[in-house]
Amino acid sequence: MPIYYFTFDAIPLAENPEKKECAGAVVCCWVDSIDVNFALAKAKNYITNEGWEVITVEEQFIATREQYEDDSENEDALECYDEAASEGVSAIFYIWPYDD
Repeated sequence: MPIYYFTFDAIPLAENPEKKECAGAVVCCWVDSIDVNFALAKAKNYITNEGWEVITVEEQFIATREQYEDDSENEDALECYDEAASEGVSAIFYIWPYDD
């Protein structure tokens, strides 16, 4: 099955313990799925279960392992790709705080 990659803008849900410190996040998500719509639903469900609400989908494409193999500056992406291939889904949350 293909691995779909998505980038989302998200905000913390009310019950998220990080809500007081975090204004939002960019979530990079890899999903192993037979269909882009199933992958999108699976990614959104995963993010919700982590305590975040998806606001927008910024990017989406079918990823390949080769895209990440030569990217020594972003080894986390390769790890997430491999985790999605074995576990079904993986994500990185790039969180930012409220402005003072």
